[in-house]
Amino acid sequence: MSAKRYILHHFDDFFVVLFEKDNKANKLVILKDKFTVDAKEGDLLEVEVNQDKSGYNFKMLEEEADNTKQRLLDLIENMKKS
Repeated sequence: MSAKRYILHHFDDFFVVLFEKDNKANKLVILKDKFTVDAKEGDLLEVEVNQDKSGYNFKMLEEEADNTKQRLLDLIENMKKS
């Protein structure tokens, strides 16, 4: 399985829920003990299933997440001016 980009949607008691960045219909639910990255809701992550399928590899995509947040803030600011 190749790595896909997900946005961390929320945490619940036992699971972490992520939605695929470009296809919100695809949801990934991971046990909290398999979630090995320090991320918060709204963060963009690259997720890949380990070769031995015992867990996942996570990579924070902070720069891209920051760029996306800034574009949204700029859009909101422009809407306020209208």
